[in-house]
Amino acid sequence: MKEKPQITALPADKLLSTAEVAEVLGGTDVGFVNRIINCGLLLAMRFGPRKKVPTSVLNEFVREYAGRDIVAEVDRIELEKMRKKATA
Repeated sequence: MKEKPQITALPADKLLSTAEVAEVLGGTDVGFVNRIINCGLLLAMRFGPRKKVPTSVLNEFVREYAGRDIVAEVDRIELEKMRKKATA
């Protein structure tokens, strides 16, 4: 069996709940944070029904999407997924 590589989180990295992510993103709704995660724009770790986002991942997300309309991006991705599902 192949051994998994050792991964060590940086001391500054903390796992944030979706509620904490929503607060960091300026009081965004938790439901919208889940949409961002489900679209694949924001990577999260799943612990059963709970999702956690490392602070480093959230920081990278903010840098990458600064100045962009995230709502429009999420809507576009969700629409694409629905269209693909309808034609499958």
